[in-house]
Amino acid sequence: MTELLLARRRAAVFLVLVLLTLVLLSSQTRTADRRDAGLIGRAILTVLWPVQAGMVRMADGAAQTWQRFTEIGRLRVENARLRAEVEALNREVAQLREASAAVERLERLLALRAQVSYRSVAARVVGRDPARWYSTMVVDRGGRDGVRPGAPVVTPEGVVGRVIEVTPFASRVLLIADSRSAVGVLVQSTRDAAVVEGRNTAALHLKYLSRAAEIRRGDLLVTSGWGGVFPRGLVVGRITTVEREEGALLQEAEVEPAARLDRLEELLILLPRQ
Repeated sequence: MTELLLARRRAAVFLVLVLLTLVLLSSQTRTADRRDAGLIGRAILTVLWPVQAGMVRMADGAAQTWQRFTEIGRLRVENARLRAEVEALNREVAQLREASAAVERLERLLALRAQVSYRSVAARVVGRDPARWYSTMVVDRGGRDGVRPGAPVVTPEGVVGRVIEVTPFASRVLLIADSRSAVGVLVQSTRDAAVVEGRNTAALHLKYLSRAAEIRRGDLLVTSGWGGVFPRGLVVGRITTVEREEGALLQEAEVEPAARLDRLEELLILLPRQ
């Protein structure tokens, strides 16, 4: 019974509040200025304003966060694209530099070809033995190109060696730095004759030079033309160190080869005269 009375009392209070609200609203609508929010409206706005302001700030923060997120994504995509473009440009520059260097080397070979009185064929190095770097190498010219064993091999810088093996499509070249190689030379400044031998190293060795010969560091050595392998006057190298033993009839010297034997790429094979 008590619970029923309480329920009826709550319902009555609720109805009274609803009626009071309707009366206030109706009186509000009868005001002259309908744009005025009225007492209740102002009270509601006052109560809800902090909540509304907080929601607006939250919405603005969320929008700014989303904008930053999308901007970061766009920048990452743009950076990836730019990196790919830079890598492509670097590869293109490297290819252009390589092509330019190859053209320069070929132009020098053509100039040398025009200077020598021999027939010649240009060849490219296609193989070397890492264990015997200063001994032999393989080039892409062979018997079908007129190459024969014993043919001299040169570059615009100087003598490289001679052909020792020939197949139809390739040849093996014995470098002047090989211990089996020997080249007759002249000291260009004094015209003294000697022999340059290889030692399987980057340096060559000058032997059989008269002790009376006045040589010094930097003297140029050229082929003597004796022996019938190398034409006369091809550059072989420069003297770097002179060795004179007390009481010896001959003097020796260390020689730096003119051709960069460790960096050969294109070279010229001299063919026999027709």
